Amino acid sequence: MSALTTSKGTREQKDSFFSLLKSAVSEAAKIILKEMKPSRAGLQILLANGHVFKAAIIKAVTDTARELLAPALSENASAYEFARLTLGRAFITPEEVMRARRGVVYTPEQLTEFKRILPTQDIIQWAKSNGFILVAGPAKPLSLLEIRDLDPIFFYAKSGDWYAGDAEKFSRDDKVDVTWLMVRKEAVQDSFSKSWTEQTALLLEVEYVPNVAEVAWAVTTYKAVRGIYLMPNFYVRTSSVDALGNRVPVGLFGASGLAINDCWDVDRHGALAVVSARKLKMES
Repeated sequence: MSALTTSKGTREQKDSFFSLLKSAVSEAAKIILKEMKPSRAGLQILLANGHVFKAAIIKAVTDTARELLAPALSENASAYEFARLTLGRAFITPEEVMRARRGVVYTPEQLTEFKRILPTQDIIQWAKSNGFILVAGPAKPLSLLEIRDLDPIFFYAKSGDWYAGDAEKFSRDDKVDVTWLMVRKEAVQDSFSKSWTEQTALLLEVEYVPNVAEVAWAVTTYKAVRGIYLMPNFYVRTSSVDALGNRVPVGLFGASGLAINDCWDVDRHGALAVVSARKLKMES
């Protein structure tokens, strides 16, 4: 296989690729009609669910393309190209953050450093296999309250609320750093209806429970850049604790904004899970 370069494909190549996909879809349709022999009612069901077919075709084609293209990347390809091909929309660069998040501006030196400390290809592949997003951190360390100040619309409480009280140090002291953040898109599997101790026992050695600022940055940035709400129907515990020593969960992230709550470590609720992040060892 020849090395993949960063130059664009020719018009002829693109036309051939479109023809290839059209031919594949046409062949699939013939197989369905020949082997399954759907009735008139059956065909109507298929037509009524055209959006399902479209989504399935797009996913199958793009997933296969990423798998085929990723190994062909040469050392000359950009550092971000492999991450984009592998993770797709689950990869968010600092340039994308700057365009989507008001008040976030990276220096040229920071942009260069983000490329230098990008996780290895093995870790990026691991992120794809385990359902993680890879998001650039802010241009300076930010606390939960500072993240809220950037875009209050992303939070259920646009100002004030219990966690803004003077006694709640976690909302000011726990911060997300200027580095890559790899966070699970969903709750840790089988972590619902379990205590804190039971939940953390489910984590792999390379995982940790992120603090409230790290989770808030990850999910609000994903919404700002991709327009998608993560964790809309449940809470996830973070490593942050409030003034009373209770764990701080976040979740129910929808149009009303991200909710910040508190709970005992022994609590077991059907809508309470835990989130994890990947440990990333950065070179100095």
